[in-house]
Amino acid sequence: MQQGQSSQATGTRNVTYNIVSVLYHALQGAENCQTYLNDAQEGELRSFFEEALNQQRQLADRAKQLLSSQLQNEGGQSEGGSAFGFSGSSPSQNEPSLSGQGGGIGGSGGGSGSGGSF
Repeated sequence: MQQGQSSQATGTRNVTYNIVSVLYHALQGAENCQTYLNDAQEGELRSFFEEALNQQRQLADRAKQLLSSQLQNEGGQSEGGSAFGFSGSSPSQNEPSLSGQGGGIGGSGGGSGSGGSF
């Protein structure tokens, strides 16, 4: 896809789309690493999967921070709020929360991370 085409097709700026994509793939990677870690025996292989899991979680956390900043910046540039069309008000009961409720990636696993929230 050429520069500008995703913005036209999705209504979202390329940089926002790119951050969301990296976040998605980091979370997928963390989920995969958690599965591999659960299957691994003690030793070097287990340590490797723990390290990979922590790196994926750190990458996802960084992408969430950048996405939040990016959406705040875009909110000031358009009338409707964020790039996703949400207003600046707090979510209603019908709108999903980005914080999640446990479960998901890292929801109950060990190691340091941000838990399963997005």
